[in-house]
Amino acid sequence: MEWQIGDRVLVMTSDNSGAIGEKPLDEVNVPYEVVAYYAFRTAVMDCVSAGAVPVSVVVHNFCGDAEWSKLRAGVEQGLAEIGVDAAVTGSTESNMTLQQSAVAVTVIGERVRNFSKVGGPVEWTLIGKPLVGMEVVEKAIEVAPLSLARSYIDDPSVSVIWPVGSKGITEEWSRMCEQLGIEVSMPNFGVDVNKSAGPATCWIVGRSAVE
Repeated sequence: MEWQIGDRVLVMTSDNSGAIGEKPLDEVNVPYEVVAYYAFRTAVMDCVSAGAVPVSVVVHNFCGDAEWSKLRAGVEQGLAEIGVDAAVTGSTESNMTLQQSAVAVTVIGERVRNFSKVGGPVEWTLIGKPLVGMEVVEKAIEVAPLSLARSYIDDPSVSVIWPVGSKGITEEWSRMCEQLGIEVSMPNFGVDVNKSAGPATCWIVGRSAVE
């Protein structure tokens, strides 16, 4: 979602996480810092793909009051990696206790460049690998580093940053081509292109020649 205020274009993106955390009935047991970090990661990469840099992050916490500081720490880790000092706020459901963890993260960013047009030949690469569930933690070295995202926004040769999530590379490639209005055959990325990439563990990046 995006809207214009004067000369500024603001972009809002979000991600949800359920049954992942520290509660006994969660299907994936990981620290809340990790839960918030990857929820932020997914939301912020959608923001970056729209050419926007985060200015504010809202955390919706259904895990309990005591968990707030852990969730905030996870978001702040992501902000530090992307090199952005943005405000972090949110709220906690403290009236009811849920049996499983639930977290949502909303990122509001300001557009600094436009990735909506692709002209001329483009070299396509895949950064990171598709990972899901505990693979995200166990194979963290294969996850595309957030630190690259900000540099891509500043790099004029990068014309596309497209995060891949749970629908897999094939689905995202189709959506990307449709949204950008291009007809390009998907290259061989050397990975399972139908596998879920969970919390945007890999990105499709297009580089154009810069004169």
